[in-house]
Amino acid sequence: IPMGFISPPLRDPIMWAHHVGMFFVAATISGTFCKSGNMIGYYYSPFYFGVIEMSSIFLSYVDVFHPKYKHYHKWLNAKHSNEKIMALKKLFNNVNEMARIIFALSFLVLRGIYFPYVSFTQAVPDLIKAYENPPDGVPMWTGYFLIGMISSFAFLQAYWGLLIAQQAKKVLTGDSGDKDKKKSGSGKKKD
Repeated sequence: IPMGFISPPLRDPIMWAHHVGMFFVAATISGTFCKSGNMIGYYYSPFYFGVIEMSSIFLSYVDVFHPKYKHYHKWLNAKHSNEKIMALKKLFNNVNEMARIIFALSFLVLRGIYFPYVSFTQAVPDLIKAYENPPDGVPMWTGYFLIGMISSFAFLQAYWGLLIAQQAKKVLTGDSGDKDKKKSGSGKKKD
């Protein structure tokens, strides 16, 4: 969250909402809003704040060379005359391509599929059951909040997974989107 204040590419409103929301989910799970600090659903913390974050390892590398970071993207795509720099550029390109593939696969599996599955088949039903008779000092709103946020994040992860699947399909089929232009008539000559 703090880097979003410094780096313009990190100021995306959806990402801000995602990270601030996850902060409040973590605070709620840790018992911050409960009288006696009772932790709620903490047994899902290793999953939500650990397992699914494995895809972020590869995303962090891929993100460095994204076009939104003009300096790095420009360097990666520039023609260099020095052989050592060319070798380094080739290495970075190869690592970037491998990281993109591993990121796409890990994101699709962990976040696009497994995150919603665990959320809707385990975490949400467990929270509903736990809040039928919550422990003393645990406000009911925390249960509603957690169920709402976990569900929202599950849909968001599935949506992002769909976007990544669409990009992967384009890469695998070699579709650059030109078909849409031809169908819309923008490729036709005017008389």
